Amino acid sequence: MVEVERETGAVELKRYVAVDDCGHVINPLIVDGQVHGGIAQGLAQALYEEVVYDAHGQLVTGSLMDYAVPKAPMLPTIETDRTVTPTPLNPLGAKGIGEAGTIGSAPAVANVIIDALAPFGLTHLEMPLKPEKLWRLMHQGTQE
Repeated sequence: MVEVERETGAVELKRYVAVDDCGHVINPLIVDGQVHGGIAQGLAQALYEEVVYDAHGQLVTGSLMDYAVPKAPMLPTIETDRTVTPTPLNPLGAKGIGEAGTIGSAPAVANVIIDALAPFGLTHLEMPLKPEKLWRLMHQGTQE
């Protein structure tokens, strides 16, 4: 769930729910940490990360000072749950979980923002969904 502020284009992440099936869970704390970290990476891709070059072809987002990695206050409370469908491919019935949060989070956030901006006639957006881009899209063709 998101809110997009019309005056600034800022996105506030209100709620994020993830349900994953990683088979039998051996260590729940590690599984939750993997899911949370993956979701943070996906949200960064959707909202913040951008490779930018200057007019001379010099990379200007080449360090973590310039290439946004979300900090804790930028993330919503992440609600997680699990289903258990053991895999028959190993004796523990365990599955991988390392990339699960990353794979779905960027498109999920992009889609919910597109849904929020549907009243403006938007049906497609290119990531990252930065505030200035969203503001411009919401205000094109309006008298301010």
